[in-house]
Amino acid sequence: MTTMEELERRIEKLEDMRAIERLQAQYWDFLDAKDWDGLAGILVDDFAFINNTTGGRYEGRDGMLATMQGKFTENVTSSHQGHHHWIEVNDDGTAISHWSLEDDLYDAENGGEFFGRAHYDNRYVKIDGRWYFTEMSLTYLRGEAEIKKRYEDTANAYKVFMM
Repeated sequence: MTTMEELERRIEKLEDMRAIERLQAQYWDFLDAKDWDGLAGILVDDFAFINNTTGGRYEGRDGMLATMQGKFTENVTSSHQGHHHWIEVNDDGTAISHWSLEDDLYDAENGGEFFGRAHYDNRYVKIDGRWYFTEMSLTYLRGEAEIKKRYEDTANAYKVFMM
């Protein structure tokens, strides 16, 4: 027989999973909108970003924000869509997740466009009842660049979008 306490724990885990889904959506929305304050508000101070495709590792929220601001300039339009995910919430106030990503990034200044398919493996922590990112690990499975202006833009598109 299920006790009321067990039901409450199960409901809390479901609510935590929904909060993490919203947090992940906020991450991509903030990135696409270039809302750097919003993005800063969902990362812990010692946040880490790992790009398994390029070998890049970015330590600290401020360093990550500076990198993203440098890559996603006003000339860059991006669209990130995450789907096909799972989330595991732990009893110690941490969680992990796996997401599939489709992204489309266009650099109006250089004319390069990048289409990518990737996976995110993320870590989270719950602080004072609210979830935050502690780590993101990104692995591109496939990427295509289309050049709208000239051949040398291929290198520009790659430099802009592959941290």
